[in-house]
Amino acid sequence: MIMNNINSEPSTSLKLMAALSYISYFFLPVIFPLIVWIVASDRPFVKKHAKRAFWSQLLPAICALVFLIVISVGGAFNSSTISWGWLSITLIAVTCLIALISLIYNVACAIHVLID
Repeated sequence: MIMNNINSEPSTSLKLMAALSYISYFFLPVIFPLIVWIVASDRPFVKKHAKRAFWSQLLPAICALVFLIVISVGGAFNSSTISWGWLSITLIAVTCLIALISLIYNVACAIHVLID
C-alpha cells in the first residue's frame, strides 16, 4: 500500500505522478493527465491533481476552438461595420494569453505538489 491512511503524506511516487500530470503540458498535454486520471482512480491524491491538470490543459484548446468558430462565422457573414481583421487578431491574442496563463498555472502546481 502506498499510503498508510487518509491523513498521511502521499509517497514520493504519488507526488511525482501528480506533478507529471501538470508538467505533461510540455510533452503530452491533455492526453497524459486523462490517462493518469483514469488509471489512478483508486488514488485520490493523484486523481485530484490529474483532473485539475486535464481541465487546465484543455481550457486553452476549448477557447481556441470557440474563437476559431467565431472568426470563421464572422468571416462568412462579413459585415462592413465590424473589422474582422482586428477581431481575429484580438481573439488570437486572448487565446495566446489564456495558453500562457495555463502554462504558468501548470508549472506552479507541479512545483507546489513536489514541494509540499
